[in-house]
Amino acid sequence: MDLKFSLKQLYEFEDDVKGFLQPFNVKDVNDISKNALKSVHKDPLVEHTLKLVKLLKSSHELLKNAAADLDSLKCEQLQNQSRLIHVQEDLNVKKSVQLESVEKTVDDKLSTWSSVVAKNCEKKVTQKEMKKVVKLAMNEQDRERNVIMFNVPERDIQDKNEHHDGELAFKIMQKAGLAEQDGQYYCKRLGAPESSKIRPLKIQFSSRSTAFELLVKSKNLKDADQYSNIFIVPDSTPG
Repeated sequence: MDLKFSLKQLYEFEDDVKGFLQPFNVKDVNDISKNALKSVHKDPLVEHTLKLVKLLKSSHELLKNAAADLDSLKCEQLQNQSRLIHVQEDLNVKKSVQLESVEKTVDDKLSTWSSVVAKNCEKKVTQKEMKKVVKLAMNEQDRERNVIMFNVPERDIQDKNEHHDGELAFKIMQKAGLAEQDGQYYCKRLGAPESSKIRPLKIQFSSRSTAFELLVKSKNLKDADQYSNIFIVPDSTPG
């Protein structure tokens, strides 16, 4: 948009005003007094009166141009706001269409899933199958309370201490940083005894949190010379 009013015009107007005030020896229009006017001869006064009329016309033109530019800016702002409203409405329409598409997709998926469930429910589940599922679930929960220790030395044949595994497991847990156990724990060697290898040692706690804590802290054993070759992992043995 081409503006009719410019700062250059305003500065030029200010220069004209300064030129008009120069013969009166004043810096501002408000400083002109009757004495200042009387000191000016008739001919120069007439000349300056004509300049004053010219300045008034110029200032009037500046004000008209500024008012016209202001109206144009207001009009352009209103047009921009109108375009913005139209764009927002288009976006809302597109969002609504996308939402309807997503809802339809979800409804289709739910309908498909419901039909699959309905078909599966038509099959009768025997009591034996139900017991098997319950047993698997219980075994899974039981295993979450267990950990398996590897490379834990077994007792010698001459050693009559039946609590050897439990006492050694307790020392290992203390070394790992498990200060105390939440309730009692049970130890059991996995597999048949063999002289050529050390059987894994399964530890069963009374809570899953204790087993999880030991698994987290088992990394501390690598810094202990006596137990650096001992590894502790979750129980993945079949129930």
